[in-house]
Amino acid sequence: MRLCVPFSLQRLSSAAHQSLSCKANSQGLRRPFSSTSSTKGLEGIMAEVQNHAEKLNAANGINGGGDGGEGRLADFLRSQKEAFLGDLQDGRGKGWTVVMGNEAGDLDSLASSIAFAQLSSSLLASRSVPLLLTPQKHMSLRPENLLALRLSSVPPSVLLHPENLPIPTTDLASRGVRFALVDHNRLLPPFGAGEVEAIIDHHDDEHAHLDASIREIQVPTGSCASLVAKNFKPEWEKSVSGPSGKTGGPIPPELATLLISSILIDTTGLKPDRKATPTDYESASFLFPLSTLASGNESAQGDGGFNSFSASGSAVPSVLTDLTIQLQETKSDVSTLSTSELLLRDYKEYALPTSSPDYPTLKVGLSTVPLGLKKWLEKEPSSWSSLLEEVDGYMLDKTLDIEGILTTYSSEKKGKHRRELALIVRSGGVIRSSEEAQKILLTLTQGLEASGEALGLEVWDKVLPAGLEGQGALGLGKEGRWVNVWRQRNAKATRKQVAPLLVSTKL
Repeated sequence: MRLCVPFSLQRLSSAAHQSLSCKANSQGLRRPFSSTSSTKGLEGIMAEVQNHAEKLNAANGINGGGDGGEGRLADFLRSQKEAFLGDLQDGRGKGWTVVMGNEAGDLDSLASSIAFAQLSSSLLASRSVPLLLTPQKHMSLRPENLLALRLSSVPPSVLLHPENLPIPTTDLASRGVRFALVDHNRLLPPFGAGEVEAIIDHHDDEHAHLDASIREIQVPTGSCASLVAKNFKPEWEKSVSGPSGKTGGPIPPELATLLISSILIDTTGLKPDRKATPTDYESASFLFPLSTLASGNESAQGDGGFNSFSASGSAVPSVLTDLTIQLQETKSDVSTLSTSELLLRDYKEYALPTSSPDYPTLKVGLSTVPLGLKKWLEKEPSSWSSLLEEVDGYMLDKTLDIEGILTTYSSEKKGKHRRELALIVRSGGVIRSSEEAQKILLTLTQGLEASGEALGLEVWDKVLPAGLEGQGALGLGKEGRWVNVWRQRNAKATRKQVAPLLVSTKL
């Protein structure tokens, strides 16, 4: 199966467009992407990455796959996947560590899990394999991931997904498999009560798996990838200290490319006002000269000769700024996705405890969507009515009692970062009546609005039916479904801030 992104990549490069875009050969060429501030530019990077991958393949006797050029990182992922699946088929799992990001499957989880597995295997002689929780059929919902994989010479076919396993995920622990968690810090229910030996994360500590041998939880940090690089930095530095430098070490340069791509998208190009922290700058400074993105005079040979990035963002190389723009544009182009796909592409589930004897917990889903509600509603044939009908179907399919939609977008006139929050509570599941659903929404509303400037919630009334202006959208829809919508003044508050506020509300 060929995975592709649903829009043109001509602006990046013709090669990338032909191999990665679903629209290849379907439209004329656009103006090529170029950088006036960089002699290399992204088009040059893509050509060099492809050429680099072909040379690596030839040197290591690897035949390129149908998904494009492959490098040593892809070879590692394929060999680990095949060895792990072979051992499971034979009933053996002892000695293996499965490395997982969170269920949302963003680039940070993808890059961090791959990097932890490669670094621990190559530098610490561990038998580790990354497991991507996103089903293979849904990989196209995150085109920015596909772009980062392409830049790192990794075809999606070499990745391991739960549906590839010969046994249920709940049986892995009984076969002796242990777990390493990145970008989250509590083992998810589908993996049972498995042993967690390592945690690297930048989310609030849930105080689970306190006996893990590695337990690095640092809040705030812009990207978990920064923490993974920091954890393995001493061994990684030693591995490139020889005369052959980064190309002769055990860690392929494309891994640094994948990690730095994650840092860039999570910190908006290492901007200090967009979540970048000293750890992010330090890790990016270490990774860049080791990556395929650096030109000859920027590449490190283990001598630490490259200048560190400034915390003001002024010393960030222009090629990384260009890459940030492309990653962000790729991530934000969701024009071809349906409502259910928009809700699914960046989705996490939570349990909300209650004092009710009828339902001790409520199932909550939170979806981050890179699209403003006004634009979203313009796509819908019947505005709020059809949008909420689709949300109803999504909630029913996921057996959700509560769904939160967190939009993130840039304003049309000034390009300022904006966020909105919609909360939907439905009856028909464990919530038995419409009145009870309304009561729960009112309680959640009070709790969220009481957070003050943590979220900065204000009534949203841009496109509301007559009679609901100035009231939010409370009660919008049909019997059994209750909705509220806000504009969020604090655009820096993400799901990491919303989720704890929501699930800590006393019901």
